[in-house]
Amino acid sequence: MVAFTKSILYNCNAFWKIKYGDKLNEKGYTLIELVLVLAILGIILLISMPTISNINDAYLNHFSRQLLYDIRYVKNMNMAEPMKSYNMVLLGDGYQVRYADPMPAFHKVVDLRDNYSLSFYDSTVWFNANGTPRRAQTIKILNNSTGRYREITINVNTGRILLYE
Repeated sequence: MVAFTKSILYNCNAFWKIKYGDKLNEKGYTLIELVLVLAILGIILLISMPTISNINDAYLNHFSRQLLYDIRYVKNMNMAEPMKSYNMVLLGDGYQVRYADPMPAFHKVVDLRDNYSLSFYDSTVWFNANGTPRRAQTIKILNNSTGRYREITINVNTGRILLYE
């Protein structure tokens, strides 16, 4: 029985050496290779993931650009259709785009999320038929939880509408 077991083990080892050679102890990866792969993956993750501040500012940037585009829309519509008289009403938690043809009507209503607010001097943004605003204005969009803000400035002399980030 002992001779039979030895012959089976010998045949298995011989088969292993024929198939794989003398690489019995060269299986797997070394510790240095594993640490190097993990370090490279960590660097790739750090580069690809946005920072926490960028995530918090994403809605602030989105809303400020949307407000900027809507103010420019009101300006362009007053220049294209001066009989309708488009204007924008600013609220503490959002804004409304309105027009009068001949009765006032809502064109768009936008609400802010919680922890965000609008700060402004005059609650109505009006433009003349030539594209100049009736008064200069600075609108501040504020993230109340982080204290970060964006400003939109309407220049009365040129009619330019600028976003400051």
